[in-house]
Amino acid sequence: MKKPLEGLFVVELTTYWSATTTCRFLHEMGARVVKIETPPKGDFCRYYGLSMGMPITAEENPIHDQFNGGKECISLDLKDPENMKVVHNMLAKADMFITSTRTAGLKKLGLDWKTLHAKYPKLVMGQVTGYGNNGPLVSRPGIDAIAFFGANGVILDTRTDPNSPPIYPTGGMGDTTTGITLLAGVLAALYRARETGIGDYVMTSLYGTGNFVTTGFATNCNYGYQWPREAHTMSPMGQGYLCKDGKYIYMFVNNYDGAWPTFCKAFDLPEDVVNNPRFNNKVETTKIENRSELVDIVTAQAKKKTAQEILNILVEGDVPACILNQYKDRFEGEWLEQSLANGWLSPHTYSSGKTVYLAQMPIYFESQGVHDMYERHRGIGEDNEALLKEFG
Repeated sequence: MKKPLEGLFVVELTTYWSATTTCRFLHEMGARVVKIETPPKGDFCRYYGLSMGMPITAEENPIHDQFNGGKECISLDLKDPENMKVVHNMLAKADMFITSTRTAGLKKLGLDWKTLHAKYPKLVMGQVTGYGNNGPLVSRPGIDAIAFFGANGVILDTRTDPNSPPIYPTGGMGDTTTGITLLAGVLAALYRARETGIGDYVMTSLYGTGNFVTTGFATNCNYGYQWPREAHTMSPMGQGYLCKDGKYIYMFVNNYDGAWPTFCKAFDLPEDVVNNPRFNNKVETTKIENRSELVDIVTAQAKKKTAQEILNILVEGDVPACILNQYKDRFEGEWLEQSLANGWLSPHTYSSGKTVYLAQMPIYFESQGVHDMYERHRGIGEDNEALLKEFG
């Protein structure tokens, strides 16, 4: 079955994982993607796996496979006029140009939006920036740990102990989230360009995307709400409890009153707690003294049962809950089974004999079904000969 974006031609000039993720999704939906890298080392994220204890060989580089598998790779010195001719020959035939290069750098290369739009009016351009194109912070370097997490309050305000050190955020999560945001924008622009023959410039930023995805918790600061929270100031049904098997049961409930009977059953709360008007409704538990006392009671009760025993009752009562996982837990048991069934992970065995579960695009098309989308990454300049013949 033909993929939805077959026939689309995308030129990619990216590093890190933000706009790179956009291009990965475009490719998995059928687009031809040519990634431009600067010699001699190319995208330095080719080497990122080394810092995480993974191989970075030509045959086995799972992190680079994740973001760049299947893309054609051309290595070009963009300061060389002859190489820039190749770039422009590609752009003349491209539907999209996706980049994470800073705007000032693009202007020096003549690859900024104003210049490209004048030459290629049908071209859609997508760019990820650190902080946007305007404002006092526009020239600052942006990376997801800083612009997405740090500047948006995530690192400090997701702690449960205000006196503890800052958390260590998940590397690349801001990049991938921002890349998927850009994907939505460039596909909308492509739709319009197909109708009108006129392309558009689409920009998102690490800071702006982080600002939006945290808005559910941050907006309340307009009304004086204080972060970070700790166990005694969080909702009794909006946190994790340590169980007797050393695992944490975690839930996040908005319908407090409706979930109360199941909550009480799961933690074997005594009758005087079950029927106490200070605890059994959401309004009263917005009062810190009430929720603090209840949290202490539930904390003690949780240590009398295993996390699985509590989870079984919560799930039966349709209460959103899970046993807290570590990253590694997705690769075993019911979580692995769930991912394999939906195509979110796919096993790949490298020439070394090592089998690795690699994440796939978490978008399902009925026309495509669940299938293995793995494609290996290309070496630096691996496709130079063919692409120079085509576009030189």
